This record gives sequence, structure tokens and C-alpha cells, in this order.
Amino acid sequence: MHRPFGQIPNQNAHAASDIASAARHVESMLQDEGNLNIPNEKDCFPRTGIDIPDGNEAQEVIDEVDPNSIPSEIEDADEIHDGAVGRVVEDGMEYLAFYKSFRDVMKTPVQKRWGIFFIKKRCFALAKDMSLSSGESFSDCLDALAAFLYAHELYHYRFDAHCLQMEATGGNSLYKPYRRLVSSRPISEWHEEAIANFYGLKAISSSPKQYLPYAQSIFDYLWDLVANSPGAYAGGVDKGQQKTRKDQMVKQATVAFASTGPSVWHGLVDSTIRVGTGLSILRESGLGTFLRLENCPVYWIDWVKGGKSVLVPCVASVSEVSNDFIKRYLGGVQDHQSDHNFYRIDNGEKVKLPNPHRADLTDPEFHNIIGKAGMTSPQFYKERVRTFVWKKGVPRNPVLPSRHSPKK
Repeated sequence: MHRPFGQIPNQNAHAASDIASAARHVESMLQDEGNLNIPNEKDCFPRTGIDIPDGNEAQEVIDEVDPNSIPSEIEDADEIHDGAVGRVVEDGMEYLAFYKSFRDVMKTPVQKRWGIFFIKKRCFALAKDMSLSSGESFSDCLDALAAFLYAHELYHYRFDAHCLQMEATGGNSLYKPYRRLVSSRPISEWHEEAIANFYGLKAISSSPKQYLPYAQSIFDYLWDLVANSPGAYAGGVDKGQQKTRKDQMVKQATVAFASTGPSVWHGLVDSTIRVGTGLSILRESGLGTFLRLENCPVYWIDWVKGGKSVLVPCVASVSEVSNDFIKRYLGGVQDHQSDHNFYRIDNGEKVKLPNPHRADLTDPEFHNIIGKAGMTSPQFYKERVRTFVWKKGVPRNPVLPSRHSPKK
């Protein structure tokens, strides 16, 4: 049966503005907790990890996501390796997509809109990398990536919406003090991100039975991406730790109103965070119909100047890969020289050095080299960070076998 793009349901065009208006009214009547000793600007938007241009640098281009069609691949004749994976490994999934609360609807970016925003250029670049790595089509990879990111960001909306329901009846602020507290903590304590990533992986591993499943190689790619993500983001691969993560999230949420909120709220917040362990995108029994999941709008977003995106990728240059990665990290030694230099690396594979007269790697060059080194894209960038860009702990140990099938 046809699967809606990214498992995103048809949107309610009028619900978004109604929710934002209701939230503004509720928040105007709340008692905020003031004893956390954390400045109010800690709940500002955008948050850390959401790397986007300044509003004066370029024009925002926003389109609603159409669940009935998969966007076509952006043509790139040069096939230059974008390196979007590297920034996910450094900063987390918000490099690709972010959730903007209905409470922040009047803040920039995207003033007067709230919801889930897929950063188009970066999502396309990562889907292209996934396609080259998994061997699956670009459209299937983009569909799975969107489903993963939608489930991830939808978890942020779910918690936000549950908080609004409690605030409307309890009279005490919960969400903003919680956000201030989490924003003041190191990334290893962003437990909500681990849970969101877990739900993202769950969405693509157990898609509704009436839909065709995603290829195993696509799931493996996204699992690897999560496993190599920073701080708490990597916790999404550990099913056994989700209860502990939720325990920690409960503590963070309840401390936000510990002195003024009624003690019964502790149990309410606890049950709220645990609700829907088997996340269903189609329904959320703990939310009223006003805040149901399909009422969270979903958009594509990009920033352009002169008709071109201004988003700058995080790339590994030809010089870095040739001199630092191949020669230093992989212990490469020259094998022979023809039109190009060929090096023998630590696992016995022979790799061709990229053309030194170009600054950037092409996608095929990048994947051929890291594949022969036995690495995935996320593993490459994780090691790039760990070694302080191929300076410490080199040459590598242990040596990995090539990921390419041996020639017969």
C-alpha cells in the first residue's frame, strides 16, 4: 500500500494558528518558577545545535511538506561531497531538522510559524549519502530519513503539548522552566534527544503493517548515524536504557516546579513522559483532539541568496583526506604512480588519492576511500572528531577490513 511521504499525515491547515493562540492565552496566566537561578534567555530559540543563518544573511524559503509526493533529487553535476553527516555527528539531529514550539511562534526564524522544519539542502545531502552507502534509491532514502526525523521532532511536540495541557489546568509553568534547565546542562544530559532518536528508529523499523517496510540497509545506516551522534543523541540506539532516560527526564521536568507546583504533579509528569512507549504517529491517546499529532505542521525550509542556498556544508577536503586520513590515520604508503598516486593502506587495500588540483572530494571518491578503509560516513566523522582531525591516536588501532565485496 502507498506510504505517505515520511509517514506524515495530511495536515490541518487551521489548527496551527489556533494552538498558538491558545498557548499564548495559557502562558499569560501561568506562575513561572523563579528559583532555578538560570537566566530566562536559556529557553531562547533557536537552541544549540540548530545551525541556521542569521535572518539578515538570506531569505527564508518555506514550503509545506506534501505527504502525497516525494521531492525529486536536487541535481548536482559535480557530485561534490557535502559532508552533512559530519555536522550531525558533531551537533545532533537538529542540524537536519528542528521543532519550533507554538510558544515561540513570533520569534525568528520563521516568524509567525511553528512546527517541524526539515532543512531541505541538508536532508537532501544526507539522503544522497545514504543512497550511496546503502545502495537504495535516493527517493527511498529521503522517505526514510523524513520518517525518522518526523518521529524524532514529533516527540518534542508531544511533550510540549502535554505540558500545555497540564499548565492549562494546574496554573504553573512547566515547559519553559524545563527547557531552561535542559539548555543549561551538557549535551550528555539532553535525555529527551535520546528518547526522540529511539522513536525515530522505531518508526522506520516497525512501519505500519499495511506499508512496505524500509530496506534493512537504510535502517542500518540511520542506526549507525544515531550511534555516532554526540552526547545523549547516541542513546537512541539503546533500547534497554530508555526507561532510565525517561527517569532522568522526569527529574528534569519536576525540578522545574519543585517548590511551587503541587506534589501531585510529580506523578502526573512521570506518567505523561512515559505515555505512548510504543509511539503511534496516527494517534496519541493522552492528548486532547485540539492538540492531536497531525495538528503539528511540517515544512521544508532553506535560506537562499541570489537564487542559491547559502547553507555551507562541513566537508573533508582533498588535502585532508590525502595527507591526514590516508597517510597518517590509515598508515598509507605509496604503492605506485601513474596518472594518479596510489597508496596501500593498513588493511592491505589500495586506494587512489584524489586529484590534488581540486579542493573538494566528489561523493564517489569519498565513499570509495572510506569503504576500502572499512568505515561508514558517520564512523569517519566520529573518528575525525576523536582524533582532533587525524592528529591523535594515529595510525588507527584496530585495523578494519574493507566494506567492499572482494573481487572474484
